[in-house]
Amino acid sequence: MGRRKRAPLWSAAAMTTAVLTGAATALSGIGVATATVTAGNAAAGSPYPCSASGGPNADASAIGWLANSQGATACLGGSFYVFNGINQSYGFGVYNDSPTTWSNADGYLPALVTSFTDSGAQVSITNFGDEVSIGGNPYVLIYSRVSVNNPTTRPVTIDPEPSTGLVPLDTAPDTVAPGRTVNHDYVVASDKFGGSYAWPTAQQMTQAGGYDNHFQHMEGFWNAQLSQLAAPQLPDSQLVDAYRAGFIYTQIDRSGDALDTGTNGYHQEYEHDVIGILANLFNEGYFTDAHALLNEVDSVVGSNTQYSDGTWVYPWLWAVYYLKTGDKSFLEAHFSTPGAAGATLQPSIEAAAQIIAADRTGPGGIIGETNDIDANGYWTSDNYEALLGLASYEYLAQVVGNTGQEQWAKSEFNSLLKAVDSTLSATISSNKLDYIPCSMTEPNTANRCSNPEDANWAAPGVYYNFAWNGYLMDAPIGSPGPGSMADWLDNTLNYGFGRTENLLPQDTFGGYPGEGFYSTAYNAAYGGWGLGSNEYRDQGIYSYEFLINNDQAGPYAWWEGSTAPSTTTPWIGSHPASGGGSSPHSWGEALANLMLLDSVVAQRADGSLVIGRGVPNAWVADGEPFGVTNFPISGGSRIGVQVSESGLAVTLSLTGPASEPTAFELPAFVNNIASASAGTIDESDGVVNVPAGTNTVTVVMTKQPSTARPRPPSA
Repeated sequence: MGRRKRAPLWSAAAMTTAVLTGAATALSGIGVATATVTAGNAAAGSPYPCSASGGPNADASAIGWLANSQGATACLGGSFYVFNGINQSYGFGVYNDSPTTWSNADGYLPALVTSFTDSGAQVSITNFGDEVSIGGNPYVLIYSRVSVNNPTTRPVTIDPEPSTGLVPLDTAPDTVAPGRTVNHDYVVASDKFGGSYAWPTAQQMTQAGGYDNHFQHMEGFWNAQLSQLAAPQLPDSQLVDAYRAGFIYTQIDRSGDALDTGTNGYHQEYEHDVIGILANLFNEGYFTDAHALLNEVDSVVGSNTQYSDGTWVYPWLWAVYYLKTGDKSFLEAHFSTPGAAGATLQPSIEAAAQIIAADRTGPGGIIGETNDIDANGYWTSDNYEALLGLASYEYLAQVVGNTGQEQWAKSEFNSLLKAVDSTLSATISSNKLDYIPCSMTEPNTANRCSNPEDANWAAPGVYYNFAWNGYLMDAPIGSPGPGSMADWLDNTLNYGFGRTENLLPQDTFGGYPGEGFYSTAYNAAYGGWGLGSNEYRDQGIYSYEFLINNDQAGPYAWWEGSTAPSTTTPWIGSHPASGGGSSPHSWGEALANLMLLDSVVAQRADGSLVIGRGVPNAWVADGEPFGVTNFPISGGSRIGVQVSESGLAVTLSLTGPASEPTAFELPAFVNNIASASAGTIDESDGVVNVPAGTNTVTVVMTKQPSTARPRPPSA
């Protein structure tokens, strides 16, 4: 993607050894931040530096509470930075820059644990936020524990050296006997949900209870929140933890009903971001405050002055909401009627859809010139997003029974699709291309996509992925020339990955100017384009795993854009040397998790299910069951999906309401189906079409699928 936000990216707080480069500019597009955090080292004997934007080793995460005014930035060395007028960092001088692990408690909770050694002792620093009522007013208090375990045969004396302002909750000794553990607990206030009341006193905070009670409350709260969601059960447990952590970070980034993109950096709403964030929450099954959140997004769309696509895909958000909930009355109230703030600030769904037609000012009736990928042009992604918006609007018009608007949407969609296909075909033909270009009118060599490491070469897929989401909306997808859209996606991904051979590792799409051309928080979403292809259907999973294994800037958190891994960070593993934007980045996390669920189970607008479309062959070959429980489907129902293997037999089991028609289509099935216990077989596409009411089907493969993943030849 590559969109620079127009708001200032960082607070002015100083970092001890971090270097912030760049300046906020008016460039737009996903992924190109204007400030960069570069590597450095903490000063010995003082708390690890942590500014508003992160730590000196390009490290940044977030701790806080659901819908807090602004969460705290968390840093690698057990330090954190508090906003909300306090504007101060806190930490512990005991941290020493020795090899460090940094993780979420229990793998996913927003309690961040920094672990290292000191004088032979094992030291961990844990920080988390908890909502606490004091004097009838809600606060977020941050609780910290410095735990010192002494595995040696001699006493060890270690002083946590807390920052000024951290309130001790105990009087534990600094000397730890052999084989014993000592915990030092602290608390500080960080947020009051925008309230004008006073901050709590030290005495009030100490009287509010100890660390253990608040950890249990925090843990119970977030597990209750997660219980509302679809729950993936996958062979790669890190994907499951990343999914859970991503949901929690989204709620911490949030401010009230405002779906802000970040806690640090992008702590505000952006038109296209909020749509993707909320659509993912709905797809995950989270409907708490849905009406208020939809009204908030409507206001953001109404004030849209930066990104045209935020308006074009607005109907798609409503289509996802209605499909999952069946909430027709709320849809009808917003279909043709503006919100309470009026038509300008809260436009109706109809008004937003009509803007698409007005924006078709480009050659041949395509979408006009925009700056949506950081440069002026007739971008393919713009046109695909407009098509997705029109397809979704046609679906909504049919739901509410507005035949006039349904026919208008159908006609406008067909007209734009014809213009898109003919324009792309002409560009491809005249330039002898074998890929879908990022521009409707130019080869990639003629614009910003000329750099093979600029991820915008795949922008037509990552911007709400018309090739996949349009299919889910039952829309005709078209293609820019002979062959199917799936064929053209294969060609395009071959082209893009071929150009990056010897430049980038496998499974990253690249990055952005100003942040480093290595990877991006959107990397998994770029891979999701492969769901509409033939050969790259599992690319989203592999690109998500790339982020986990190579690009974490915080535990399961990623910069909007990042450079290659650091060689100096004390954080064990592979982590970026610099990055920009925000980390965690809610839009990137949302699109990754949308792709993750879609790869295992998705529902089309006609109610039918698509199961296993993006599942790697390795998951089938290893014999471990996988699936999703509590997955939301049409009308507010929930189902469970499990795929299990025994030798060459693969069994799909559905639980919940009577099943819809199901396309069971693992990539492992392509030209590899011997038989199926129910349904009809399309072996060349690897699909078993299972009729409604069938909750179990066993497919026998001809042979074990290959798990090899050859890299495309260099371009």
